[in-house]
Amino acid sequence: MNRKTNFIMGALAVGFGLYVVIRAWLIPVTVDESSTAITHVPRAVFDTLFFKSDANPNNHILNTLLIKAFTGMWGWHPMVFRLPVLLGALAYAWAGGLICRQISKSPWVQVFAFALLLGQPYFLEFFSVARGYGLGIGLMMCSIWQSWQFINQGCSARRFAYAAVFAGFAVYANFTLLLYFIPFIGLSLYSARQSSSSYAIFWQKTWPGLSIIGIFTAFLYTPLSRLGKHSELQNWNPLHTLFSSAEKSMRTAIRKSPYLENDVAHILTWLSVIFVVGIILAALFRWIEKNRNFAADPRIFLMALLAGALLTNVVQVEFTHTPYLEPRLALFYWPLFALSMGVCASWLQERSNTWAWAFMTPILALSIINTGRYANLRESFEWWHDQDTYLVFDYIKKAKEAEGRQTPYTLDATWLLLNSLMYHVEKDPRGFNQLVQLAPWHSDRPPAYDYEYFYAMSPESAQPIMDKYEIVLRSPRSCMVLLKRKN
Repeated sequence: MNRKTNFIMGALAVGFGLYVVIRAWLIPVTVDESSTAITHVPRAVFDTLFFKSDANPNNHILNTLLIKAFTGMWGWHPMVFRLPVLLGALAYAWAGGLICRQISKSPWVQVFAFALLLGQPYFLEFFSVARGYGLGIGLMMCSIWQSWQFINQGCSARRFAYAAVFAGFAVYANFTLLLYFIPFIGLSLYSARQSSSSYAIFWQKTWPGLSIIGIFTAFLYTPLSRLGKHSELQNWNPLHTLFSSAEKSMRTAIRKSPYLENDVAHILTWLSVIFVVGIILAALFRWIEKNRNFAADPRIFLMALLAGALLTNVVQVEFTHTPYLEPRLALFYWPLFALSMGVCASWLQERSNTWAWAFMTPILALSIINTGRYANLRESFEWWHDQDTYLVFDYIKKAKEAEGRQTPYTLDATWLLLNSLMYHVEKDPRGFNQLVQLAPWHSDRPPAYDYEYFYAMSPESAQPIMDKYEIVLRSPRSCMVLLKRKN
């Protein structure tokens, strides 16, 4: 790889790292993160591992356990709280960069593939919030890299064991990655069988990894069986087709762009479907040409992973009658899709540089424009309503200093906004509990007159108490308002 492209890939990695770290520093803790901290982390380790008291989809086991360990050592500063997912971001960029260096001899194809891995703003958001999605995807990427090495190095037992460890922990970070884990293990075993002249040699290459898979399966059986009974799996925003799931993911990837009267997501989804079908067929023909041997071209393995995950998803929905995936659950498809575009560019480049550039240029331009427009350091698109938590605290801090008040104010809020406030008041060590005494958590109810401040989703939602309260702070970026009781 020449020095120029090496510098570009390094710059992309540094830019990615700075972006996710700065977001983790600036964005207030969100509602689901707070639920993890307040509800799930305090539980005993065995309760978390086996969902003994509450099989909740919000409890991402590995993420919860790592948070428990890190905050136990270093406290509840949001950066400590978010450290597991930041480690997932590091793993993702490291393993993703290594894979991109392998899929083509062309340095520009390598840069193209790496840029796509890092060039989707909705996807990137999950490397800055303390949830299991980013951690799981980082571990997934590490498992793909180990499996690539496994195929390239004659299917060594050590590489397959490493791949199994990373893939198993990826599932522990986010159970949705079972849809990746199942085809990943099957395809890796298929590769091992291809390179083995006998079942004895096959067993020698795979028994350490199979033992690890067996251990993970034993540990995962109980929490998965308990989680399968949770009503949210059946009732949360049902999506009845794989296409509708893909279109919703595409809509979030472009942040619901209004261009072409909202048809752009539909058009891009159809283009993506056509591309995926085409690249899988191309990989199938190439696999046949290579005597059905992944080792002859490991890029076929990447395409088989994408096809296997999609097929597993369809089978799972048909047998369990659960909906197709919401965008945040379908995040793991993005790296597989991005790598498939890198593989396509690689195969095109081997035939014609012109065709490769004709493919890469519009895709890269769209990725740069989309990321440039919608990357931000203010909010999480998924939990946008928590973006002004720090703004509220800052206003109350200035009011307290101006009044010379020694005791905290009392503060209530719309139920959806309470979790973020609770984390920073109850857990955050930076002294927010000296500013406010927060109302106990409550479900949706009309605002009450009992507190000095009330934080509302909108002026309309605060109408029942507007006779005794006045708006003292309006969010510059959203509809939220802070009200203070009149003297």
